[in-house]
Amino acid sequence: MTTAANASSIRVSPAMGGFVATLRGQRATGRTHRDAALAVARKVYGAKVSVRSDYLRRSDPAANIQYRYHITHQRGAA
Repeated sequence: MTTAANASSIRVSPAMGGFVATLRGQRATGRTHRDAALAVARKVYGAKVSVRSDYLRRSDPAANIQYRYHITHQRGAA
């Protein structure tokens, strides 16, 4: 089982009653920022993914992005 990081990053912004995450044109919501990031990652890549936090970019606060996550997924996991 190997773990590979994907170059795409998940952008998470506040929404009414929770957070909204965006990845490759897909959106998902969650009660916490991590839940939203995990939901959109699983929507795009399937159930065998996880997320880890990443640094914000300089332009993120101006775009109302409060959190960034990277995808980690397991290949060959049974």
